[in-house]
Amino acid sequence: MLIRLQALTRITAAVGEQLPLRFRLDHHTQLDDYVGSAGVRLRELEGLVLVFGASGTGKTHLLQGLCHEALTAGRSMIFLPELASLDPSVLEGLESSSLVCLDDIDQVIEGPMWQESLFHLINAVRDHKGKLVLSSSVAVAELQPNLADLTSRLKGAYLISTDELNDTEKLEVVRRKAHRRGFEMSEEVCRFILSRAQRDMHHLARLVEQLDRETLMQQKKVTIPFVKAALGL
Repeated sequence: MLIRLQALTRITAAVGEQLPLRFRLDHHTQLDDYVGSAGVRLRELEGLVLVFGASGTGKTHLLQGLCHEALTAGRSMIFLPELASLDPSVLEGLESSSLVCLDDIDQVIEGPMWQESLFHLINAVRDHKGKLVLSSSVAVAELQPNLADLTSRLKGAYLISTDELNDTEKLEVVRRKAHRRGFEMSEEVCRFILSRAQRDMHHLARLVEQLDRETLMQQKKVTIPFVKAALGL
């Protein structure tokens, strides 16, 4: 087993708990920062939920945002990304948390051991009346595990599609992410970034992170010349 559950994933509201960096929540992935209707639906639904959408459309943001809200409410939660680097046995016992979020299950769904482990987790979370949120880059119809019982469970999940954002909505996301990090960007600067950079939200989020670091180091206002120099655009 690559990583033992007890050493890794028991994420609770205890702020001082030590966890590997890649399993920590990004502080800027708040559900209120998500632009679109998927965030509202994700809050409302209980039980088994499958969030699907193309890469870069906000699946990880949604899952992490929900986890942030669970922590704020003092509820236990688990967020597991990069499932392909883990052993399926990492899912054992997760049902004791009120919220379990597994990112990108399509990366492991073809593995027989993962299918068994996921099937048992779905049943266990249901029995504990918890909430299990899965994300996938493909729709549920394209997830075709050999385990028929798992297929049945996935088809019975609540389905949420990520929102395809237009340029105006992407501008709003970039502005919110910058504001969350403590600096402001004008609409002119945001439009400049959109005109020069890749337009998927994952890439735009990384650019905001980079600008955050540069503004802290240089203590300068975010202008178009600053963005050109800092991001090489």
